[in-house]
Amino acid sequence: MQRKYKLVVIVILSLFLIGGASMVLIKEVEHLRIERQKCQKAESIKESKKEVKARQKIALWVVQHYEGPEIKIIEIGKIKTHGILGSGGSSVSVVINSKKKNMIEGIGVDEQGDPISAGFSFTDSDYKYVEEKLSNKNLDGINILYWEEENDTRFK
Repeated sequence: MQRKYKLVVIVILSLFLIGGASMVLIKEVEHLRIERQKCQKAESIKESKKEVKARQKIALWVVQHYEGPEIKIIEIGKIKTHGILGSGGSSVSVVINSKKKNMIEGIGVDEQGDPISAGFSFTDSDYKYVEEKLSNKNLDGINILYWEEENDTRFK
C-alpha cells in the first residue's frame, strides 16, 4: 500500500514537472518568434529607407539628364535585378508627368542605387537625354512617387 502511494506521488510530481517544462518551452518559442518578427520588421524598415534614398537619387538623375517641359511628377518603379544573383545588373523604369510617351525603361542602376546609364524612351517623348549633367536643376517642386508597374492599368 505504501508503494502505491509513493508511485502515485511520483507520477503526480512527474506530471507537474513535465507540464512546467513544456510551459517554459512554449514561452521560449513564443519569445523567439516575437524577436524574429522584430528583426524582420527592422530589416524591412531599413530596406525601405534604402529604397527611398535610391528613388531620390534616380529622380535627381532624371531631372539632371533629361531636358524638356517642366517636370512636375516623377513616378519611379521598383528596382529590378536581372540574371542569376544579379549578374545582369539592375534597372528601373520611370514615368515623367504621368504620360506613357514620357516613360523611360531600363535606366541602369548600380548596387548603391545610383543611376549609371540612360534607358530607352519613346521616339515621341517630350524629354530627350543629355549626356552633360544639367547641374542647375534639382528636385524642388517635383512630386516623386513609387510606381507599381505590374498593377498600373493606365498604360495597358
